[in-house]
Amino acid sequence: MSKIPLFVLCAAALLAVPARPQASDPNPDANASSVFLDNHRPLVQKKEKAPTARTVSGKVVDENGQPVKGAIVTLTNTKTHDQREFITKTDGAYRFEDVSFTIDYELNARHNDALSDTRKLSQYDRSAKVVRILQVSPKHAASETAKAR
Repeated sequence: MSKIPLFVLCAAALLAVPARPQASDPNPDANASSVFLDNHRPLVQKKEKAPTARTVSGKVVDENGQPVKGAIVTLTNTKTHDQREFITKTDGAYRFEDVSFTIDYELNARHNDALSDTRKLSQYDRSAKVVRILQVSPKHAASETAKAR
C-alpha cells in the first residue's frame, strides 16, 4: 500500500513542473559538430595496363577534302598479306580494331577509279590510336595502271 502513494506522489510532482519552451539558437550551425575525414592524400589512380593492340582509324576524302562514301579501305599485313577491308559510311570514316603492334601494315583506299597513296604502319610505332586521312585521286589510279604495264 505504501508503493501506490509513492507512485502517485512522483506522477503529481512531474505534472506540477511547468513546461519551459526550448530556447532557439540564433546560430544553429555554430554548435553543430563537424566531422572532416579527408586525409589530404591524392586519389590513388590504378595503373593502366599497356594496350595489347592498337586501333587504326581515319577518313577517306576526295581531292577537295570532302568525305567519300562507299570507299573501300584495305589494311594489309605485310608478312602474311592477309587483308581486312572497311567500307566507309556517309562521313567517310573507317576503323580497324585489334591491330597488332608487332606487324607492319599497309593502308590504302579506293573508290571507283580513284586510289589513295599507300600508307605504312610500322611495328616500331607504339601509338595505341593511329589516325590516317586517306585522299583518293584519279591520278593515283592512272599511275598505278602505268606501273602494272
